[in-house]
Amino acid sequence: MRLKKILFFVVLLLSLTTFPQSVVAENYSVLRHDYQQLIKSSQLQRQRNNWDKIIVRFDRFIAQQPHDENIEKALFLRARTWDGLSKASGSGRDARKALDYYTDMAEQFPQSRLADDALFFAALIAEDHLKDQSAAYNFYYRLVTQLPDGDMADEARKKMLLLPAPAVKKQPVVTDHNQHNYRSVGDSPRLEKIRYWSGPEYTRVVLDLSAPVVAKPNYLKGENPRLYFDLLYTKLANGLPSTVSIGNGLVRQVRASQFDGQRTRVVLDLNRVAEYKLATLENPHRLVIDIKGRPLMVGLSAQQPKEQDIAVAADDSIASILNSSSDRQIVLHVPQKNHDEGIHLIVVDAGHGGKDPGAIGPHKTYEKDVVLKMAKALAKALRQQLGVKVLLTRSDDRYLKLRERTEYANQVGADLFISLHANATSNGKAYGVETYFLNLSKNNQAAEVAARENGTTLQEVGNLEAILFDLMANAKINESSRLAAEVQQSLVAGLRPHYSRIKDHGVKQGPFHVLLGATMPSVLVEAGFISNTREEKRLASADYQKRVAAAIVNGVKNYSASINQVAKR
Repeated sequence: MRLKKILFFVVLLLSLTTFPQSVVAENYSVLRHDYQQLIKSSQLQRQRNNWDKIIVRFDRFIAQQPHDENIEKALFLRARTWDGLSKASGSGRDARKALDYYTDMAEQFPQSRLADDALFFAALIAEDHLKDQSAAYNFYYRLVTQLPDGDMADEARKKMLLLPAPAVKKQPVVTDHNQHNYRSVGDSPRLEKIRYWSGPEYTRVVLDLSAPVVAKPNYLKGENPRLYFDLLYTKLANGLPSTVSIGNGLVRQVRASQFDGQRTRVVLDLNRVAEYKLATLENPHRLVIDIKGRPLMVGLSAQQPKEQDIAVAADDSIASILNSSSDRQIVLHVPQKNHDEGIHLIVVDAGHGGKDPGAIGPHKTYEKDVVLKMAKALAKALRQQLGVKVLLTRSDDRYLKLRERTEYANQVGADLFISLHANATSNGKAYGVETYFLNLSKNNQAAEVAARENGTTLQEVGNLEAILFDLMANAKINESSRLAAEVQQSLVAGLRPHYSRIKDHGVKQGPFHVLLGATMPSVLVEAGFISNTREEKRLASADYQKRVAAAIVNGVKNYSASINQVAKR
């Protein structure tokens, strides 16, 4: 009898240890081979089930091996699979899935040799399948401006010739990047304003435009380095100064001139050779040029740009502000947007990450993992339900400094910034949801939450309040307060029908580092107490994550409706 029991436990142990091995990790080479077999067989392509199987396997590979050397190729082939399925099924939903996956791949790996292919195929889907010429033009435009050296750039330029350019009365003529047969245009885009800001790590130059343009960069290095941009089919606005002096030791000046009948040339005269980064933003249309390097200003107060010429803050970290000289005030100027511009781009921030796990639950659930899944669910829901563009500050387990999160949102021109977190306290019985916006802390509890999320002490939070006083006028406090109220109400209303004991902690104000420096309405959502055993289990569940995401989407909808009502009054 005893021998039978021993044998039973041996068999049981063997079955338990071998069972997980039955779920074999996907091999990229095998997966690519099976994808190619599907593409080669017209018979296999007739059954949706064959497409779905490959898609599931790509999803599994991407989820299980996010750091694999072939991950960008896998992301691209997943989009290609959806693309092929959409052609086989004729489904617009499948086509939109493919488009979303193409753009996600290009956003996650902008330096990949496949990024331009992804944008090109996204444009083809918009043009041929979805019949959205405006979206197609924007994808082609994004490709030729952001990836001008990609192997699909020339094809994209040819495609742009055949499409009407959005927001321009008469279509700008787009020619081959390598040719110079510029032709005259009717109502051309205009360079309307040149702005700049000298930050501690780089100098930013912003070119305000009346419509999208194709910018052709050139760099002349040597004794007198010059970085210049030919804005094709663009003209100077009346009254625009020909020279904007900066003189900060990094950039001497910016010059703008009508190079010929079809090109405006913008020249940045540099003091030394430096790296640069170019970004295109919409609503309104802008080209943002960041010259990396510390300015070497003599007499800082004399060199400080006028307030109306400041673009956005370059380094809004609390450390940089606290370490600033006490006899010099930091001046932030945020260009005000009109309410009727609407919400087009939202940045979703998954709190913590990498070496910073955030709060840890009683059963070792990490805040950083929970909020990343929640952020992805929220991004997907916002795209599907609101039709807006959504970018994530992080899409994997990586560490980001707090200032980098809002700095990223500023750089991409986000209309809203939403940071997701899970609350924690030494009292394991505490539970509920709450939403914060940036302001002076009004109670000890808010200060404690801010200290935990900031990774600082309560005393440091107190010291921060004096600094915040000078920043709040430009932090869109009123809009952030309204957004926080709508999100909080929707969270409570969306969760209570499905879960017991959803406590409404309301909207609170606090000096959160992750919100400081944002030039758009921004909120921090505490989606539950991970220190509470019941809520830890909820936070780790996909259903709860999706319901939180759906509730936040409703809050954003209500906020958007409220600002539209204000605009119409």
